[in-house]
Amino acid sequence: MSEHIYELPLNERLRTFMRVEFLYKRLKYTLENDDTWAIRSSVNTLLEIYSILSRTDVRREVLFDLDRYIYQMTKYQGSSLVNEERAEEINSKLESLKNEVDQVGTGYLSQIRDIEFVSSLLHRHTLPGGRAEFDMPKYKFWLDSGLTRTRRDLREWVGVIQPVCNSIDQILWLLRESSEAIATVAINGLYNHQIERNSQISMVRIFLSKNNVFPEISGSKHLISIRFLNWAKTEEKTTQENKNIRFKISLC
Repeated sequence: MSEHIYELPLNERLRTFMRVEFLYKRLKYTLENDDTWAIRSSVNTLLEIYSILSRTDVRREVLFDLDRYIYQMTKYQGSSLVNEERAEEINSKLESLKNEVDQVGTGYLSQIRDIEFVSSLLHRHTLPGGRAEFDMPKYKFWLDSGLTRTRRDLREWVGVIQPVCNSIDQILWLLRESSEAIATVAINGLYNHQIERNSQISMVRIFLSKNNVFPEISGSKHLISIRFLNWAKTEEKTTQENKNIRFKISLC
């Protein structure tokens, strides 16, 4: 039986990473489909990712985290408590990702922004329905140009952001794998977890075996609070669950 997982990032850097991860998953999914609406969705998602990456220096933060994990993996390779072959494999992948992110350079997003067609799409990105056919006949022309052209262009544009997005995927995987989930109980639907002073926690993960409640998580560097809510019918409001809830928690 699959678990139902809820996550909360505890800092802005991780929130940015997880938003990129979410959009990148959607992008990879829509890229597998060839119809016009899927291509439109791929373009929309690509522009959303671009907007996030262009707001802050995500590339620099990615490089910082890759360096940190490479250092950790290098230390693990000499430990008898770790599968040295697996640590070396992960370290090799991290080194490869770092080289790819290094190679794209600081101005990598200009490869997308400086394309006049993409720039026009970005200009109307926040306007609801702003890329309708009557607004952008050039966009319709491009969509009707055939899969050979649209696929080629999309591959080029996605290739610009791919090194950073792939690195974020790997960083978040390592973070999630860094902590084991511990079984516990929320008394009357409430649970508080005191964080030790020197703990470096940046993500809370909640695992539920059943989809009969969902957690509302709030966190700071000192305390994690979880309130389990019931929402049996869509037209009704959520209510506080008053039963004990068994779940697992992971602090990464």
